[in-house]
Amino acid sequence: MSGAGETIGGRFELLEQLGSGGMGMVWRARDTALEREVALKEVRPLDPALAETHPETSRLLRERVLREARALARLSHPNVVTIHHIVDADPHPWLVMELLPGESLQDRLAGGPLPPSDVARIGRDVLSALDAAHTAGIHHRDVKPANVLLRSSGSAVLTDFGIAAVQGSTTLTASGDVIGSPEYIAPERIRGDDLPASDLWSLGMLLYVAVEGVSPMRRATTLATLAAVLDDPVPPPARAGALAPVLAELLVRDPA
Repeated sequence: MSGAGETIGGRFELLEQLGSGGMGMVWRARDTALEREVALKEVRPLDPALAETHPETSRLLRERVLREARALARLSHPNVVTIHHIVDADPHPWLVMELLPGESLQDRLAGGPLPPSDVARIGRDVLSALDAAHTAGIHHRDVKPANVLLRSSGSAVLTDFGIAAVQGSTTLTASGDVIGSPEYIAPERIRGDDLPASDLWSLGMLLYVAVEGVSPMRRATTLATLAAVLDDPVPPPARAGALAPVLAELLVRDPA
């Protein structure tokens, strides 16, 4: 377990924890070579048992992490988090990213739903980020409010592309845990298909939640949520206004 004061890769000093997810902890850190603060994320496998049960698969997924991180690092886009450096360490690699001030969309929504005009602006930014990523051959696979950071200027930045590399083509780990966020997963992803359009479904669900203040697919259990995503109709939004047709277009099951 990493701790404050530890130096990663002989260069990046961990300062404080910023948050955690299924793939590991995110830290505020200091780049001692360039004397600037950065965000550091340890990319752990979503299925901890994989290295022991399927070492070759674990090795291939690690290579995929590094390959997609390098592809993402080549992206220069105002709505995509910038990757500055990769530390190929044992037992897990670390991504060195720009440190973004501001709050996440999830934090913002804790105060209630947003006006349609604000949601539309966020949606345009995230869509632009996804378009750039898809053009580079990268699918996000976990578009949700917690992975959208809002700058003080109001622009949105899409973060946490790590799941795109570590999950492979499955939705469940060997232990049965769901990879991704169930209420935002596209139906075709639950069935094992991997399409760029799946990110657009997740974007549509994100916008729905942002403007309505509730998730239309969330149920009492994960399995019930997944079943709802597969089969239940999406209730017509009540607060979306001019955004309603956009949501209807994004939230289409089984896109071609």
